[in-house]
This record gives sequence, structure tokens and C-alpha cells, in this order.
Amino acid sequence: MKNSVFSEYKSKIIGIVIGNIITNFPRGFFNGVIYFLILGLTIPSLSGDAVDFGKLNSYYIMYLVAFFVYILFSILSSINTFVQSYGISSDIRMKLGEKLRKLSLGFFKDNDPGDVTSRMLHDVSKAEETLSHYIIDYINGLIIPILIGIFLAFVNYKLSLILPVTIIISFAFFYIAKRIINVMGKKHLQVINQTSSRILEYTSSIKLLKSFNMVGESFNELDKSLLKLKKLSFKTEVWSGIPVQIALLILDFGYLIMLFYGAKMCVSGLLGIPEFFTYAILGFYFFEPVKQVGISVVLMRHAKNSLDRIDDILSKEESDYYKNQQLSDENSIEFKDVTFTYNDTPVLKNISCNFPQKSMTALVGISGAGKTTITSLIARFWEIQKGIITLGGINIKKIKPELLLSKISMVFQDVYLFNDTILNNIRVGDLKATDEEVIQAAKLAQCHNFISTLPKGYNTLVSEGGRSLSGGEKQRISIARAILKKADVILLDEATASLDPENENEIQLALDNLTKDKTIIVIAHKFSSIMNADNILVLNEGKIIESGKHTELIMKDGLYRKLWNLQKQSGSWKMVN
Repeated sequence: MKNSVFSEYKSKIIGIVIGNIITNFPRGFFNGVIYFLILGLTIPSLSGDAVDFGKLNSYYIMYLVAFFVYILFSILSSINTFVQSYGISSDIRMKLGEKLRKLSLGFFKDNDPGDVTSRMLHDVSKAEETLSHYIIDYINGLIIPILIGIFLAFVNYKLSLILPVTIIISFAFFYIAKRIINVMGKKHLQVINQTSSRILEYTSSIKLLKSFNMVGESFNELDKSLLKLKKLSFKTEVWSGIPVQIALLILDFGYLIMLFYGAKMCVSGLLGIPEFFTYAILGFYFFEPVKQVGISVVLMRHAKNSLDRIDDILSKEESDYYKNQQLSDENSIEFKDVTFTYNDTPVLKNISCNFPQKSMTALVGISGAGKTTITSLIARFWEIQKGIITLGGINIKKIKPELLLSKISMVFQDVYLFNDTILNNIRVGDLKATDEEVIQAAKLAQCHNFISTLPKGYNTLVSEGGRSLSGGEKQRISIARAILKKADVILLDEATASLDPENENEIQLALDNLTKDKTIIVIAHKFSSIMNADNILVLNEGKIIESGKHTELIMKDGLYRKLWNLQKQSGSWKMVN
């Protein structure tokens, strides 16, 4: 099967193929010996002659030798096949993971999480099965019929003509099944991925769904996806299974026709009894592997769809950069006439601004104004369509993404924690950090005290996503990560939003420890937290419409003053009975 996914593993795949080809020769030999054993027992019985047990004993010895050689080769070949197959599939998963790490956020916006997960798990498993099973079944089902077919052609070429004719007719139906899978299999994979996404959505939002009594059948989206998957799975299996079953019946019918005409030829004297038994025995050994080849051809079409989906990711264009470009010691950031469009929708429109080194710049504005987009562009999560973004005077497009991100720490409102210990979750900031360095970062992030009260302290396991911790606790762990990273540029996106006063105070202390002598860019809806910012940029509809310090902007009759007044009014809001 040709596919660029396997292109760099040619030598290993050739090794798998050669190993299985070699294994089939002793297998074919002992099958041939079985044939001579059967003839040695049946022909004398039919003709009334004495059985030559001396010759039969020789066949038995040859059979045992061939059988044990086959077992030995089969074990060695199987070990090589599975070791190489699992090694290749593991390597493909690592490459997919590395590729996904290098792709922009645009890829993840355009692709469903369930689809990405399916490519990593289901599709790679199909690639693995291709090497460990389908190709092997194909080879095993191909060699024996070829050897037997050549032998039978020498016995009686006229009767042997039934073999290729039967194969051609049957494989026409195998081809039809393959074409059906080519069309329906792709749709089937899409529905599997959609259903995976709905299941993921259902499990991750179970708390919300329960609160609105939408669990079980009430959650229509999951119910619809499961029903659609059920129907399409049935259609795919039935419509592809019918031509496969017809093809298998044709092969069985071909064997019966061969026996029928062989018997007629025996009666007319055109074929001897030994030759008839030759076709009766070896004909069975011929058609059974052919069935295996046909089924493998159909199954490999399923695998080809999965391989194409893997190749689709691996062939995605990565962010370009200059390999030898080094970072500057200076940490100022500048936007020069930057325009960014997402799905033909303008998000930032020709903006220019500066974020001076060791200063705090705040981004404010109504939702959708482009605040988070600016921080994402600084980290090069997206690619701009026009303009230049520089870090220390260097165009960030020239800097290797990993090198660029080594300069940046990010603290977002939504914190994700891994299903691991708190110690290892903080160590994400610096995988080489010692336990003492992690603990020191935790102290600076104001989370050492609550960690110490946990059953196993820093070795306490955190559930996936951090669901076992409160929002404030997760936020402080996120800040501890950023402190441990010791980056020069800090991006804060609503880091204190939606927190109670006690947590907000703790986090503010943690942020003070994080942001000392750093270049800070903060997104905040609570204007009280950015009153001391060195500069405030006010965004609206993708443009910077105001800039200045808090006191300067309050004096203007602009959007900032309007939002400030609205926040003051909402602060005095109370519920009336």
C-alpha cells in the first residue's frame, strides 16, 4: 500500500514482507507433503495395491522437519513483524504529537477535538493493523495459491483454467466492496469522529447538563450522533459485506465446478484418479488463501482512509523561521501595521503599538475587540496576514517557535491541570527544576499553604483538568508554573476574573511576585486591577481607539471612561426583594 506515512519506513516494511515470504516456503512444503501422504494412503486403497509404508515414513519425517522449520520461521517472523509494526505506530504517534505541537491554533479551531483524538488513536491503530495483519494476510494468501497454481497448471492446464477465471470474477466483487468502502468508509470515519466529540462534550459538561436536566436521552446532540453512527455503521457493513459474500461464494462455486469437471474428465479417461485427487486436495489449499487475499484487499481500503487522514496532518504547513536566528536580550514588543483575519472575518485592522521592556501594558475593550488575539499573536499561535511583530527588535517570524515561547509565560483565566501530581503540574514550567525550586515557586505563587494541607502534599494527584481543585487554587498553580519558567515576557489573560475577594487578593500577591522586572501585557475586565498600568490600550472592532494611563483616559469622553462608569454602577448593584 503506497502512502507517504510509511515512506521513511520502507526498509522495515520490506523486512516484514521478506520475513513472511520466507516463512511461507516451509509452510508450502509441508502442505505439499500432506498431499503426497494422502495420495500414498488413498490411491493404493482405491486400486487394491499394497501401501508403501517405507515411502510414507519418509513423508512423515519430511513433514515433521518442514513443520518445525515453519514454526521456527513463523515465530521469528511474527516477533519481527509485531516489534516493527508497534515501533512504527509508536513513532507515527510521536510524529503526530510533534506536528500538532508545531501547528497554529487555526488548525485546532478548524478541527473538532474528537477528530484530532481519533487520528492519534483510531487511525494510527489502523496503520498498525495494516503492517501487523493486513499485509501479512495478503502475502500469506498470495504465495501459496501462486505456487499451487503453477503446479496444477503442469498437471492439467485445461482444468487449471478454471482457477484464474474464478479469481477474476470474484475479485470484481471484491473491487466493488473496496469502492463502496472508499466512499462510505470516509463518511463513517467522519461520523465516528463527530460522535467522539459529542461524547467528549457530554462528559466534560456533565455538571452543567445535570443542572438543566439534559442528561441521558435529553441531550439530543449526543443522541442524534449515536443514532447516525448506528445507521451508517450498519449501511457500511451491509453494503460492503454483500459483494464480499458474493465473491466468497463464487470462489467456493469455482472449487465445486473444478471438482465437477475433474470428475467428468476422470470418467472419460482424460484425467487419472491421482490427478483428480491432486485437484481435490490442492484445489482446497488454493481457494482458501485466495479468500484471505480478497478480504485483506477490502480491509486495506479501510486502512488507506485512515492513513490518508494521518498524512493530512503530517503534510500541514508549519510555521517558518530562520534556523540560526538568536533571541535579543531586549524584551520590548512592537506591532507595526498588523492585520489579522480569521475565516475571512477581520479581527485586527492595521494596528500599531508598543509594549516597552519592563513595563505593564493593559488591553481593555468590549468582548470580541481583539484583546486575546493580540496576546496569541505575540506567542505566534496564529500567523498574521500583514505587518510585523517584533520582540527585542527581531521579527518573531524569524525566531524558532520553541525559542520564542521560551521568552514568554502565559497565565490564562481557564487553567488546565494534568492528571498527575501537583509537583509535576507545577514543574511543567521547567521540567528540569528540582523539588526545592518547585516549592519555592509555589511559595511565591501563594499556593504552598493550601498544598501543604492536602493528604499527600505536593505528591497529591490532581484529576484531569484540575476538577479536584478550586478555581483560585488552579490559578495559583498556573502562576507557580509561570514563576518557575522565569520568562521575561508575561501575558495575563483575565487572570483574576470570576474569583472571590480572598482568592483575588492571594492571586494578586502571586502576580506581583511573577511580574517583577518583566514586560507585562495584561487583559482585564476589572479596571481596578490595571489602574497603575504604565499604558492602557483601548480596543474596539479590531482597532486601537485610545491609549494612555488610567487618569488620562478617565479625563477623555471615550470608550474607556464609559466602561469605567459602567463598572462603578455594576459594583453598587444589589438584588431587590
